[in-house]
Amino acid sequence: MYKLLVPIDGSEVAERAMQTAVSLCQKREGETHITLLHVASVEYYPGMAVASVNINLDETVSKEGEELLQESLNKLKNAGIHVDYVLLKGYAAKEICEYANENGYDMIVIGNRGRGAFGELILGSVSHKVLHHAKCPVLIVK
Repeated sequence: MYKLLVPIDGSEVAERAMQTAVSLCQKREGETHITLLHVASVEYYPGMAVASVNINLDETVSKEGEELLQESLNKLKNAGIHVDYVLLKGYAAKEICEYANENGYDMIVIGNRGRGAFGELILGSVSHKVLHHAKCPVLIVK
């Protein structure tokens, strides 16, 4: 079995990474599997918890992640490839690497930028961290 892990965050480049993973699987003979992974994290919502005391931030971020994953799964419904999804909580790069390592993925296919250059500047590039800490090959899609 050929297993690809595709982290998604709703960005255009994550969409391209997802389509690249599908192309890679369609070119291989035999059983292939794609897992879409979203890491629900408050790191993309600085200050929101302070401004919205009455909102359960954790629940809101998780719900948005679940909706994103389901929408992405629906886009791949007719691709002819086994696709599932996982929602995790924590720091994106750390969770992506740990999940890939613990579950024996053959490759991580990830977009080079997520929610914008400002977030990358402040947080460091998730794709860069994954590239350097994953134990499997990493394909970075522009």
